[in-house]
Amino acid sequence: MLASCSQPAAEQSATAEVAAKVESAKPMALMMRAIYDQSKSMKQQLDSGNTLDASFYRFMEFHQLEPTDSTVLVEVFYEHNEKFKAAYEELLRASNKPAYNAMLTACVNCHEDFCPGPIKRINKLRYAEQ
Repeated sequence: MLASCSQPAAEQSATAEVAAKVESAKPMALMMRAIYDQSKSMKQQLDSGNTLDASFYRFMEFHQLEPTDSTVLVEVFYEHNEKFKAAYEELLRASNKPAYNAMLTACVNCHEDFCPGPIKRINKLRYAEQ
């Protein structure tokens, strides 16, 4: 009976590997995860017909934090950051689905140049084009 409640060894290994990656994540990666969670929250607010509260959804200065790979800290990275920040601020002004998708596009554009791993997850947050 007890054996049926425990994870198989392969699952335990995979869980431990994920936990180790999370524990060793650099500050920029951790903030990017927080931005992802905040984006989900923003979508929920928009789905509910609410206006996004700029005092609640503050821009996170992820570009000032230590990245996983320091070679990303080049001019084009900072240019992407400025475009993302502009899209983010427009979303807070407009509080609508097109502005939300535009913010996600800014995320994806940067991730296409640096760290493409999260692109699929980011794209799952999008509203379907109408």
